[in-house]
Amino acid sequence: MDDRQPDGEFGRHIPPVAPLPGYALAASAGPDARRRVTGKQTALVLVTAAVVALAVILAVIFPSGGRGHSAGESGGLSPTTASPTEATAHGIAAAAALDGLPGIHLSAFYAPSDGTSITQAELTVTNDGKASGTFEEPVTGKATMAWSGEQLYLKGDKEFWAQQAPQYGYDLTSSERWVAPEKNSGHYMLGSFGVNVGSLSPKSLAAIVRQVTSDPAAVQEDAGSPQGRQAISYTVDEQMVVLTADAPYTLVEIGFNPANARPVTTAAWHGQSGADGALAVSIDHHVELADGGGDDGDDGDDRFYNPYLVATPKPATDKEADATRAAATDAAASAVPPSSDAQAARLQGPNFVTTFNSPDLCTSDPCSYSFTVTNEGNAAAEAVLHVSFPGIPDIVHPLGTLSPGQSETVNGTRPNLAAGTRATVQHTDYSWVYSSAIYGPDPAVGQRLYARGLKPDDVFVATPLKPFVANLLDQMTKDAPITDEEVNKKVIDALQKANDAGKLPLLMTIAANGRLQNPGGLAKPLSDLKKKGNIRVLEQIAYLLKTDPQAKVWFDGDYKAGDGQTYRTDYIYTSNRGGQEVRRAVQVKTLEQWDKFWPRMKEGAEQLNGEHTNGPNAEKAPPGFERVLQINLELTPEDRAFTEDKSYFTRFLKSPRYAQARQNLCKRTGGDRIDRLVIVNGAGTYEWTDLTEIGVNCPKATG
Repeated sequence: MDDRQPDGEFGRHIPPVAPLPGYALAASAGPDARRRVTGKQTALVLVTAAVVALAVILAVIFPSGGRGHSAGESGGLSPTTASPTEATAHGIAAAAALDGLPGIHLSAFYAPSDGTSITQAELTVTNDGKASGTFEEPVTGKATMAWSGEQLYLKGDKEFWAQQAPQYGYDLTSSERWVAPEKNSGHYMLGSFGVNVGSLSPKSLAAIVRQVTSDPAAVQEDAGSPQGRQAISYTVDEQMVVLTADAPYTLVEIGFNPANARPVTTAAWHGQSGADGALAVSIDHHVELADGGGDDGDDGDDRFYNPYLVATPKPATDKEADATRAAATDAAASAVPPSSDAQAARLQGPNFVTTFNSPDLCTSDPCSYSFTVTNEGNAAAEAVLHVSFPGIPDIVHPLGTLSPGQSETVNGTRPNLAAGTRATVQHTDYSWVYSSAIYGPDPAVGQRLYARGLKPDDVFVATPLKPFVANLLDQMTKDAPITDEEVNKKVIDALQKANDAGKLPLLMTIAANGRLQNPGGLAKPLSDLKKKGNIRVLEQIAYLLKTDPQAKVWFDGDYKAGDGQTYRTDYIYTSNRGGQEVRRAVQVKTLEQWDKFWPRMKEGAEQLNGEHTNGPNAEKAPPGFERVLQINLELTPEDRAFTEDKSYFTRFLKSPRYAQARQNLCKRTGGDRIDRLVIVNGAGTYEWTDLTEIGVNCPKATG
C-alpha cells in the first residue's frame, strides 16, 4: 500500500521499502492445487532391521528350510518328504479341513510389486467372502479394514493415509469414520495391499493347497516344526504351501503371487484379461541399475518384480465369522468416498484466510488498519494473527477459537511512514496466522518459518499433517542463515520428494523426538528415495529413534569427533543400554542379487574404514566406534539365502571356496575392517562379533 504526506500534498516518489520475509497480502494465492504423484510401486519384499537388540524384521517369513540353491550350497529333498502320491493325498486332506471352516484368521505380509515397504495384515475372512481386520505399515501407520461386495473399507490414521498413493484418497481425517477407497483404472484399490481380501476365504486357500500339492513339479522340502509339529513345504510357480507332515494334515503357512493364484485375485479395477477371461494385473518390468561405485548399497536387476503374499492361517469359529460379517456390513453402511480432490484435501481441518480491509492509500497519521480472518476449513481451531508493518515491531492479535465458516475482524493503528517527508512512500505489509493446528504447539516454530519465508503449505499435504511438516521445515533450516534461500529450496524439494514417495511419516517419526543430531543435513539422504537401499536406511533410523529413547543419531554424516574431524557412514548412533555406552557406525547394503554379496560386503567394509573413495564424500567410521556392516538380503523366495538361518550363513561364509573373498574384511595393513557383521533375510537377523566364527583371521595390524 501507499502512505502519503498527512496534509495530502503529493511529493516525489520514494522507492518501495524492501519487502520483509513473509507473505504479501496482495499476493496471497489460493492453495497449490497440484496433485501429489507417487512413484510406481516396485520389489518383492521388505526386510528392514536395526542392529542388535533393535532388530525389526518386516519381511516375508518362510520356513527355515528355504528353496533354491543360489547361495552356492547343495540341496536335496529331506528324507521326511512325501512321495507325489502321498503329497496329493495330504493336500486333499488339508484342503478338506479348510473347506469345512466358517472362516479363517490370517496373519499376513503383503509385498507390493515395487520393492517398497510391505504391509502386515491381521485378517479374518469368512467362507462367503466377507473380511475384517487391520493393516499396519512399517514403523508407523495403521488402519482398521473391512471387505464386502468387492469393496475395501478403511478407517486409517493420518500416518497410514500419508503412506498411500494419492489415487487411493487424500483423506487424512478418517480415523473416526469409514472410507471407501475408489477403484482406479490400472491401479489397486490400495497399493500397499493389492489383494481382493474376500478371495482369501478358506475355500480359496483350499483350492491353492490342492493345486500345489498335486502338481508333479512341486518341490518338497523339510520345513522344520513351525508350530510344534513337523512340516513339509511344497513350492511351484510362485506358490508355496506348508503342511504338517503327519495326520491330521493341516495348513501351516501359504504364500503366493496374488496376480497368479486363482481363485485368489488382485484388487485391481482394470488390467489385462488372461486366456481364461480372468482378470490379470499388468506387472511393470522394473529395472534398477547399480551405480557401480555409489554408496547407497542398492542393487537391482532386470527381473520381473511381482507382488507376493505370505500368510499363517488359524481356524475361525462361527461366532468370529458372524462378528466379521457384522463389521463388514457396518463399514459398508457408513463409509464415505475419499476426498480425492487436492483442493478439498487442503480444507480438511482448519484453514485460515486473511483479508486486508484497509484502503490502499493512507493520508492520516496514525494510519488505521483492518484485517478479517476466516476459517474456511471444516474444523475449529484457535488462531493468532501476526501483522508486520515496516519500521515497527510485529503486532499480535489473538483471535480465540474460530469455528468452520467463522470470521473475526481486528482493527488498529500504525504510524504513517510518509509523515514529515512531503512524499508518498510505497511499502508492502505482511500477515500470517499462527495456529497449533498448522504449526504445532510451539509458536516459535511459526515465527522462525515466517522469518525465513517458509510455511507448511510449501509441501503439499492436507491440514492434519501440516504441524509435522512445520516441525520438519524448522529443524532442517533453523541453523542455516536466514538469507540462504537455496537452503529453503533444497529442503522443500526434499520433503516434497519424501511426500511423493509416501515417506513423510518416517520423517515425522525421526523429527518428533529431536534426537536426530544433524537435521540440517537431512535433505541430502532424501534426494533419491527411488533407491530401495536409501528407503531401508530411512526406515531403520526411524525405527531406532522410535524404540530406543536413549539413541542419538547422525544420518549420513556430520559427526564431529574429538580429533576435530568430521565422519560419516549411512548412520552413526550412540545410546546407553543397561548402563553400557553404545557407539556404532553402520553401513547398510541392500541386495536383490545374490551374486552381489561379496562385492557389496567388500565395498561396505572399505567405506567403514575410509578406503572406498576420497574427497568430501568419503565415508569412514569415527575413532572408537564399533564398525557395523549390515547386509539386507531382499532376494526372491527361490533364492535359498533369502530363507536360511544363521548356521547356514556361518557355513557359507567360512567355506574354503571363499577364503580369498573373506580377506576383504581385513585391512591391507592388518587388523579387521569391521567389528560386527549383520545379515538380514526373510527369516531373521543374524550377527557375528567374533569374525573367526566365519573364518576371518586377519593378521595383526602393523605400524
